[in-house]
Parts: sequence; C-alpha cells; structure tokens
Amino acid sequence: MNENMANYQYTIDLPMPSPELSPQDVIGLIMESLRQNDKEDTGIETTFNFASPANKLAAGPLVNYKHQVKNPLFQPILNFTSYKTSDLVSDGECAQQIIITRSEEGWDSGFLFTLTKQDAEPYTDCWMIDSVRRVNPKMYGVTV
Repeated sequence: MNENMANYQYTIDLPMPSPELSPQDVIGLIMESLRQNDKEDTGIETTFNFASPANKLAAGPLVNYKHQVKNPLFQPILNFTSYKTSDLVSDGECAQQIIITRSEEGWDSGFLFTLTKQDAEPYTDCWMIDSVRRVNPKMYGVTV
C-alpha cells in the first residue's frame, strides 16, 4: 500500500465501525472521543475511522481531516465540557441528530450529524458519518 492510500485507512488501535453499533452508539462513541481529544489527536482519528467512504473522499486524507476539525468553525467540538443531543431521526438507512456542546467558558455550539448505513464491503451494515455541519443551537431547542 502506498503512503497516500495509508492516509485514508483506519487507525486500527482505535474503535472501528461495526454492524453491531447503532447510530446512537456511533455518535456517543465519537462525542466521547472528541471530548477527550489529546495531543496525538486520538479523538479526531477515532472520528476519521467512522467517516464514510464518501466523507473521506470529500475530506481527503487524515492530515486534511485533522485540519478541518481544528478549524475555528469546528473547534468547539473538541475538548468540550458537556453535550446534549436532540432525538435521533432515522429512516433505517440515514440518521440525523443535533448535538449541542458546551465549552469551559460556557459557550454552546451546535452540530448536525448525518450518518448512513453502508451497503458495500467492508462496511456493510455499519453506520458511518457522512457529514457534520455547524448549526445554530438556539434554533433546535436543545440546551446543555
């Protein structure tokens, strides 16, 4: 495997997608990983493990993904103190949930997670993240 392809692969010593994980399980695992992100960025790497193939194609290799998550727009999803979720909405193939994080300074930030159930090997029946978008937390009535 060449070095460029390796950048799109899993970090195998971290949690991995599994058909046994529900969308709620995936989001919970990701949020706890991002809340505890460390100097080695294991929270971001765990999230990258759960990025769908389409997400990875759009985002690029892990190094790009790390830069995107550390961008000021998404920075509040790292090392927050607490979070709340809206009800998860799913049609069995696609799931969405609003996540509101609270920083140490008391700032709330909203994110819309979209996951899809994969239908191709090696991810068949695994829920993976297609996108995470910033949203206005006040619009969704979810408070921390």
